[in-house]
Amino acid sequence: MKSMQKPNFESNEAGFTILEVAIASVISTVSLVFLASLFTLGIAQNRMVKQYTTATKLAQQQLELLNAVERTDLRLAIGGGLNTTGDPFKPNYNDTVFVDPETGIVTPVIPQGATPIYDRYWKIEADTQLTTSYIISVRVVARQPAVGRAAEEVTLTTARSW
Repeated sequence: MKSMQKPNFESNEAGFTILEVAIASVISTVSLVFLASLFTLGIAQNRMVKQYTTATKLAQQQLELLNAVERTDLRLAIGGGLNTTGDPFKPNYNDTVFVDPETGIVTPVIPQGATPIYDRYWKIEADTQLTTSYIISVRVVARQPAVGRAAEEVTLTTARSW
């Protein structure tokens, strides 16, 4: 009678499973780090877009206000500038506003330690072609730009005729 031998199930690939786990761990770690950086980038982009949107809204509000007043109103006097060094710069051609992040209410009263603060500048010019028209420009600048970026700002211009 022949003696029965045990089959040899041992393999030369004993460490292969550990290598697979190590590679999968590295791929997962790199993917998670990349995903976390995308979240950080998304939050920063969201803040920047929110400030641009708010600046645009504030500029539109000022343009609407200046378009709604009578043409003899002193707020439509030619002058102003689009920054603090405008020529001629007049105090009644700019303001600083606070936008409450919870309610969206715009107010000139700025709470202590508040961050959503914007400076608005506007300029009224006589149209060189039409004597019955003004060119109104409004520039809004956020005071708290995103880290490492220039301040978010918007400039809108319109013509008003009568």
